[in-house]
Amino acid sequence: MPAIWTCDENGRWGFLTPSEYPAERVLHDLVKQAPQMLPLAGAPRLTVLGSEVRLGNGYADLIAVESSGRLVIIEVKLADNSEARRAVVAQVLSYAAHLQGLLPRQLEGQILDRDLAELGCETVLNAVEEDQEHTVDAQAFSDGLAHSLAEGNLRLVIVLDEAPDELVQLTGYLQSVTDKLIIDLITVTSYQINGQHIVVPQRVEPAPRSRALSDAEALNRQAGESSTLAPRPSVQSSPTRPPHNTNCCTGSPIGQNNWPVTVSPPCTPTRASQNHATTPT
Repeated sequence: MPAIWTCDENGRWGFLTPSEYPAERVLHDLVKQAPQMLPLAGAPRLTVLGSEVRLGNGYADLIAVESSGRLVIIEVKLADNSEARRAVVAQVLSYAAHLQGLLPRQLEGQILDRDLAELGCETVLNAVEEDQEHTVDAQAFSDGLAHSLAEGNLRLVIVLDEAPDELVQLTGYLQSVTDKLIIDLITVTSYQINGQHIVVPQRVEPAPRSRALSDAEALNRQAGESSTLAPRPSVQSSPTRPPHNTNCCTGSPIGQNNWPVTVSPPCTPTRASQNHATTPT
């Protein structure tokens, strides 16, 4: 969380407490209207193509595209949403899997047709040219878009008001084991200052790990994760197994080998987090 200090009318300085977003939609609309405020790795310029876009069995909050042609999936969550821990990662990965292998014309005609029509554009290239004032290379953009879809070379962006440590750890792991996906974890902290709404976007990165965990660190990690874990269900005692030559349902004699088997289904934080660091914008 960024450290913002203010001075009151008596000249005393104090830490400014963030204000809560009244609803997730407020943060969603903020990102939609001003995607350039997101401090993404590499600082690409984004054009938002659609909102609440149907992808398979779900709806992506926002679909955007970089000027290079790389597609961007943006998912917005508030930290008090239970999906802000693990489910949001599964969401963005499933959306990416749904897009991989599509042709640009299929993306435009089957996925983004309604959104492009609302923008008054026929193609993704038209939307980008309109938004970026014809500063993109049309051929390079088209090639980049086709490559992004064919290879699944996408950018996944998760935007929250506060990033749970568990989510930071998970996204950091995914970043370390894949070279096709770019995963950005962004926090947008909200403040009310003299009647004005101020937001501070920051990119959150896991602290680099140069050594193995110590026993104490491993225990602390397990204890931290266990604090949010539901109690383990009790194991019901199994019924007494009948003799091997007796059918368990009817009690009739059967061969020994016929036993039935059932398988159950932009500023510097005041203190660095132990699990992650925040990159200032």
